[in-house]
Amino acid sequence: MTDKLISIVIPTYNEKENISSLVSVLSKKLFKYNYEIIVIDDHSQDGTIEVLRKIEKNNKKVKLFLNHPPKGLAKSILLGWKKAKGELIVGMDADFNHDPNIINNLIQEINDSDVVVASRFIKGGGMQNKFRYFSTYLFNMILRIIFAFPLTDNASGYYVIKKKLANKLPLEEIFQGYGEYHLRLVYLANKNNFKIVEVPVYYQRRKYGQSKSNLVKMLVSYLKTAWELRYKS
Repeated sequence: MTDKLISIVIPTYNEKENISSLVSVLSKKLFKYNYEIIVIDDHSQDGTIEVLRKIEKNNKKVKLFLNHPPKGLAKSILLGWKKAKGELIVGMDADFNHDPNIINNLIQEINDSDVVVASRFIKGGGMQNKFRYFSTYLFNMILRIIFAFPLTDNASGYYVIKKKLANKLPLEEIFQGYGEYHLRLVYLANKNNFKIVEVPVYYQRRKYGQSKSNLVKMLVSYLKTAWELRYKS
C-alpha cells in the first residue's frame, strides 16, 4: 500500500486547538506512505480556518476546503471525498477521539478487505467515557439484532475504504445529516458484498473544544436511519 495515494479526509468545526497536533501526529505516522490530508472546514468561528491556512502554507500534504452552505458534517465529508485523489480514503474526526496512532493498523488491513472500520467493541478497543461506551454498545446491539447491521461499531466514523468500490455506492444519499452517514455507509457496503473488517480503537476524552454531538438527538436520528435502511431500502 505504500505506493498508493491515501487521502485522509478530516471535517473540522471549531477545532483550532486540535488540528495542528493532529496533522503533526498523522505526518509522523504516515511518513512511509504516499498521502494527502484533505481538511474540510464547516465555517468555524474560533479561528480554525486561519490555523489551517497556515498549516496548508507550510505543509504541501495538507489541502484546505470550505464546505458550501448549508453546513453539515456529512456534507463536509462528501466534499472531502470528491476532492480526494487517493485510491484509498481514510475518514476520521479532528478531536482525537479517533486515535491517529492506529491509522497504520487500518491501512494495513485494507490489503485483504474493502472497508476497515475502527471499533470500540472488539478486544483491544474501548472508551474512556464509560457512560457513552455502554450506551453506544447497547445501541450497536440493537442495530445488529433488530436491523441486521454487520459490525460491532456501526457508528464509528473512523474507517478506510477503497475509493473505486466506494464510488459504486449512492454517495449523495449516504452523506446526509450528521453521523448517521456512517450507518448508511457500512449497511450499504455490506449489502453490496464488500468485505468489511474491524480493528480495535480506544476513544480518549476530548482534550480541547466542545463536542458537537447531542446524544438524544443522535439516538433518534440514528434509529430512524436504521429503520429506513432495514425496512424501506
